Amino acid sequence: MSYDLSAHRAQQITLEMLDWADIVLTMDAAVLGTLRATCTEDNSPKLGLYLGDRDVPDPMGQSDEVFNDCAVLIEAGTALHLGHL
Repeated sequence: MSYDLSAHRAQQITLEMLDWADIVLTMDAAVLGTLRATCTEDNSPKLGLYLGDRDVPDPMGQSDEVFNDCAVLIEAGTALHLGHL
C-alpha cells in the first residue's frame, strides 16, 4: 500500500483544531503530554496515544527498512481505533 502525502503540510495544532476533531492521536507520549498541558478540559478526553501504551518509534534519518517497519506498525495500530471512528 502507498500513500500520496505530497499535498500534506505540517502545522501547529490549535485549540480550534482540537475542538473540531473527534479524536487526536499522538505518536509519542511527549507530544501527548504537551497537548494535555495546553488543551482545555473539554478537549482532554479526545487525546490518546496511537498505540495505546507505547510510542511509535521515529524512523527519521534511518534506513528504508526502519521506515517500512514503522509503517507496518502504524498500519497494524489502526485496529485499535476503527471502533472509535
